[in-house]
Amino acid sequence: MSGFSADWLALREPADAQARAADLAGRFARALPRKARIADLGAGAGSMGRWLAPFLPKDARLFSVDGDAALLVHSAPPRLRRSLGAAIPRADAYVSSALIDLVSVGWLRKLLRAARGRPVLMCLAVDGRHGARPAHPRDPAFFAAFARHQRRWKGLGAALGPDAPLALAREARRLGWTVHARRSDWVLPAGDLARATLEGIAHAAREVQPGLTAAWPVGRGLTVGHADVLLLPHRCRRTASRA
Repeated sequence: MSGFSADWLALREPADAQARAADLAGRFARALPRKARIADLGAGAGSMGRWLAPFLPKDARLFSVDGDAALLVHSAPPRLRRSLGAAIPRADAYVSSALIDLVSVGWLRKLLRAARGRPVLMCLAVDGRHGARPAHPRDPAFFAAFARHQRRWKGLGAALGPDAPLALAREARRLGWTVHARRSDWVLPAGDLARATLEGIAHAAREVQPGLTAAWPVGRGLTVGHADVLLLPHRCRRTASRA
């Protein structure tokens, strides 16, 4: 379902790594059972796995799940080519990066049912906050149209978009998890990633609001609001693996 190029994923990997909440990764790792098998959902080229690896116990094993075989060749083995619309793979814990804002509330509930009683770490979910530097009078119109685009169908139903972090926390608490959340914003100087992101925002905004025809400057710095959300079942501790 990814629809993202390897070049784009490589461009954003350093910013992703800098933004993710290391303290949540540490808590996630400490909650794992022994010999845990961890599913990296929507793994793409494997950046989440590379970032998470130093936090994990030596006996943990992470496997990458993505429907795009061309991207999986860039990720660390083992790999599992599977559409996320199919059955969610059995695992002792689940992680993702920049995924849950692309899925529907129905798919999110499906994931949480499959993962119930297991640690879950969902990183870099957009939360709707944007700020370009310097500000421009047309920023509010473009960012509002982009938010509407983020809620369109992305392959797994009408996407949660910027509602994803709150929806995840709400659904998880209802099912008995303890929820920990941190901001994990991109704070980008003017440069290649900020430009590419603003160009993408402009293109998406014009898809949903064709009247946005006036020029909009993309050679600026940019903040993109994200949240990392950690779900821990009650009384988490390292025990024998269920697998």
